[in-house]
Amino acid sequence: MKKLSLTVLFVLVLTGCTAVSAPVDSSPMPTASPQAEGIAGLSAENYPHVDGSTATLPLIAGLYSRATGTDRQTAESLVSVSKTSSAWRSLYQHGCDLLIVYEAPEDIAQEISRMDFEIQPVGLDALVFLVNRANPVDMLSQTQLQDIYTGAITDWSEVGGEPGPIQAFQRNPQSGSQALFLKLLMKDREPMEPLKGLVPEEMQALVEGVAEYDGEGASLGYSVYYYAQEMVNHPDVKLLKVDGIAPNEETIAHKEYPLINNFYAVIRAEEEPDSPARILFNWLKSEEGRRLVQEEGYVPAN
Repeated sequence: MKKLSLTVLFVLVLTGCTAVSAPVDSSPMPTASPQAEGIAGLSAENYPHVDGSTATLPLIAGLYSRATGTDRQTAESLVSVSKTSSAWRSLYQHGCDLLIVYEAPEDIAQEISRMDFEIQPVGLDALVFLVNRANPVDMLSQTQLQDIYTGAITDWSEVGGEPGPIQAFQRNPQSGSQALFLKLLMKDREPMEPLKGLVPEEMQALVEGVAEYDGEGASLGYSVYYYAQEMVNHPDVKLLKVDGIAPNEETIAHKEYPLINNFYAVIRAEEEPDSPARILFNWLKSEEGRRLVQEEGYVPAN
């Protein structure tokens, strides 16, 4: 694996979601079941501190379960994440050992650019746009979305909907979904200042806000596909087609849906060849690792 500085990586990536880990505390860690299949060299006792984005939490739990032989329910109770920006900072500050994470916001990328990381794509995800199911609009183009988020389009009637103002939710600047929104959709266009109350701190709050805003479909928001569809799947929210393409596993895997990006496994380049973090990092590159990504419902990276 070629060692890249983060500056180089994000020049490449930016131009073209709290830390997951087995908690470090005084309570004894469960030992692996002798019948369970693990990953050679790893156990609950030497498992590295893994951090990541909100949307990678199921994969982190699955990885812990597979690596240590711990049953899935126990694994889910033992892992947590610090979210995208905090996770990148944690790796930089030696607060964790490995990330499974979405792309860092640009300011965080600059902040941690002095650190050498090894970074590999693990899976594909997509930036998706959400509306209340009561909204008759099923599709928007990228240009229409840009115009909504710059304030050039303000009423649903301008995009084929019922007359009424568009209440456009955004995420906070430190979130992984906001980084993808700026990179994949807005590109060189500056989004408008969101109205007070339309910038939820948590992704779940955004999904619930879109669902519950007024019950009549006035709201619009965004998330990543895996979180919105696989982790929440709110019955009162629907995902919009973008440029006529619906987001789903097939259109993401074939890169037909237009707003797609990798998420990554990341370690410090200084990790020793036999360190637990590097063992996990390398295992995720294997066919077994790829299979785990798929079993957890993600789209593996090409």
